[in-house]
Amino acid sequence: MSSDSNALKIAISSHSGCGNTTATNNVGRTLGLEVVNYTFRDLAQDLGISFEEIQREAAKSRIYDFLTDLKLMRASLRPRVVVGSRLAGWLIDADLRVWLHAPLEARAKRIFQREADIHASYESVLYRTLQRDEQNRKRYLEVYGIDINDRSDFDIIINTERLTAEQVSSLIVAAARWASQNRLDRKNLHLQRIRKIISDQLGIDPRALTDNSIELDPKGIYCKVARASRP
Repeated sequence: MSSDSNALKIAISSHSGCGNTTATNNVGRTLGLEVVNYTFRDLAQDLGISFEEIQREAAKSRIYDFLTDLKLMRASLRPRVVVGSRLAGWLIDADLRVWLHAPLEARAKRIFQREADIHASYESVLYRTLQRDEQNRKRYLEVYGIDINDRSDFDIIINTERLTAEQVSSLIVAAARWASQNRLDRKNLHLQRIRKIISDQLGIDPRALTDNSIELDPKGIYCKVARASRP
């Protein structure tokens, strides 16, 4: 929990197609917070490999999950941030945790509209989105013991299906201002366990997950873990 009276940390989580990226950017701009939205695409750039390679290998190796979450968790140590990712609500010690919700059909429609050039039909997107939801749920259970379908750790849940991006952002901003004034006394019960899993799996100093001044080289960590995993 943020101790500085000016500090404010917001975590925004959701399945794909709920408007997470837009909401995170809007909230960050309105409240003057640093926006953190680190994905496999960003990781690919940092590691100097292709996004397609990470997509292929991520099903076989969890190192990509650990490196991505390591980056998110270290970035969240800054005093004024809004973190948008599927697991943000579990990965950081936030003052406000938000889950964005929308029915599967609405999410698939949005994804198809923004990616119509790469999908054959709405039905194919619907099936792929359902499949991805289930794969993610199983992966997070396996990796961190987190059930992404359990939203009991969140302060507010917003159904974005019939709201504009501005309305969603306004709700989050209002809740954040209330939270910053009232300082909710809530702890992230998963954080210590997740930090240990990541530090153990990546072979790094556990303090690096709580102290941003400790320098880390993601590419160096990746190469070291990859070498150690070779037969």
